[in-house]
Amino acid sequence: MDVLESKYVILSIIGEHAGESEIDVFLRKRKEIHEAGKSFWLIKSNKAKTENIQEISKKAEKEGEKVYVLFIHASTKGGARPTKKEDIAHHYSSDNNNWSIIENGIKVTGKIDRSSTALVLKNLEVFNKEDVIIDLWNYSDFFDSLNRIKTGLGSSTVCAVKKYCEGMKSRHRKVVAFGELMEPYAVWLK
Repeated sequence: MDVLESKYVILSIIGEHAGESEIDVFLRKRKEIHEAGKSFWLIKSNKAKTENIQEISKKAEKEGEKVYVLFIHASTKGGARPTKKEDIAHHYSSDNNNWSIIENGIKVTGKIDRSSTALVLKNLEVFNKEDVIIDLWNYSDFFDSLNRIKTGLGSSTVCAVKKYCEGMKSRHRKVVAFGELMEPYAVWLK
């Protein structure tokens, strides 16, 4: 599958979010894309800030590549902490200076603060197959390709490049869904 062979990816560990199950969030986001032409997916990660997502996306675009977001399960059951905050974002910005109102029909919830980033999705697909597995050793950190990717608390989303790099003990992860980014790829929220 092309998505799993993509050179540049955003890997994002998912779980329950603000009282919604994974499938409920996916269904809501797919509906937003269908009705509004896009959706915003809130992430909070020190390894995938707004400017990081924009940088990897622009590099991929220059090379004629697409960037996909691979939504993966944590290495252990309960490894992804459910988001408890249910703040609602009302504005977004691609440059952190000029702000626009989030369109009707798009709901972005979670902990909204100055470090909130939202991925801008134009497509979101849930895998129908029981087990779509990736090997995290096939990826390295986009910003330091000599090092393996590292996830954990505070860094549940990472920018990665397809490059073999041994490291993580729990290297095989189930891919639940994938999304395709659209310009401006990521935005700040408030």
